[in-house]
Amino acid sequence: MMKFFCWAMLCAAFAFHPRQHDKETFNRLAALQGTWMMKTPRSIIFESWQQANDTLMQVTSYRLKGIDMQLQERIAVTINNGGIYYTSLVEGQNNGQAISFRLTRATENEFVFENPQHDFPKRIVYKIAAADSLHAFIDDGASSKKRSDFYYKRIK
Repeated sequence: MMKFFCWAMLCAAFAFHPRQHDKETFNRLAALQGTWMMKTPRSIIFESWQQANDTLMQVTSYRLKGIDMQLQERIAVTINNGGIYYTSLVEGQNNGQAISFRLTRATENEFVFENPQHDFPKRIVYKIAAADSLHAFIDDGASSKKRSDFYYKRIK
């Protein structure tokens, strides 16, 4: 009985630790809050990050082309007992279905979300280069044969 009790306590300790770690990591994502802008030759792309509560960040991506503003993507970054997830709903893609990517690596200024089962992208990375500079990219995973880079400046 004592062995079972010790084993149960050990399992409980390990089960709690990742959740606390996830909470701390999720709190670091707050560095992405605000509105980010990237100019391209044909348009301006914005990403607006807002923390809704302790377990949800809402992100909206839109494109300004001329005087037309177009919603590009809605993202929810959530924390639950299973980890941290970046769930994306891209306008006109994936038959209107949201796609989730699990946070697989995080440092003070880099967050890596992956979904190896998805066709493209398989990986989404956000790197905070400076307080007002963000480098994001999507690629096809570790092989990185296909990649798109996004360089944003914080505007608020």
